[in-house]
Amino acid sequence: MTKSEPKRKKPTENMGLVLFDEVSGICPQCTKPLMKKGKGQMTKLYEVAHIYPHSPRPHEEILLKDEVRLNSDVDHEDNLIALCRDCHKIFDNPRTVKGYREVVAIKIELQRLTNLKNGWFDSSIDKEMNEVIERLTSLSGEALAELSIDALKVETKSDNTLEFLVKLKIQNNVKYFYSEIKSKFAELDKTCPYTSDTIYSQVKTYYLKLKKNGLNQTQIFSALTDWITINTDCKNISVSEILVSFFVQNCEVYS
Repeated sequence: MTKSEPKRKKPTENMGLVLFDEVSGICPQCTKPLMKKGKGQMTKLYEVAHIYPHSPRPHEEILLKDEVRLNSDVDHEDNLIALCRDCHKIFDNPRTVKGYREVVAIKIELQRLTNLKNGWFDSSIDKEMNEVIERLTSLSGEALAELSIDALKVETKSDNTLEFLVKLKIQNNVKYFYSEIKSKFAELDKTCPYTSDTIYSQVKTYYLKLKKNGLNQTQIFSALTDWITINTDCKNISVSEILVSFFVQNCEVYS
């Protein structure tokens, strides 16, 4: 008696949209766009691929028997990914351990980024941060007071997961902008006491969430930059990076 194959479920339209959004509309394997606009219509160029095969052939079961499975349910979102048609075909035929591991790693990273995005809206930051941002965007080169290099703390707080170029960026941002940001927070506290303490606490809380989720120092710098950009009126990612650098120096981050 032959083993009956599980019935294949066609992904719903909503599931397709979730998976399309997960990869930001780009094939995660070859970076081709997954939608094409023509004659006023959008044409779908992607397929929903099962990472672990829906109905594995006997040799595939043997091939993948010791590999990580992201979900025991083959039709679960964890086991699905949006790929362009060409990459889907290459991934499925022939199935290889190398190809399987590559797609599993891609999916895990996509899930990590999705969780970060979801966390942006669960962790707020007070609107007064926009006044600090406005101060930064209005600065001229003549207004900057260089901070003594002896005051920089990132060198003593960083570990080997903080990329050298990111560390250098933090040091330069702190060197030229720390005093100005600190001064602006002091002004805000005169108008509304404890404003700075509240914002420092919000940054610290989100930093600890990122750390709890296993992000390394380079990933944390990037995630905090995105968080500030999304949750404030900041339109310039460099300004968000300057603010994260301030919080490194001010001990909310990497402490």
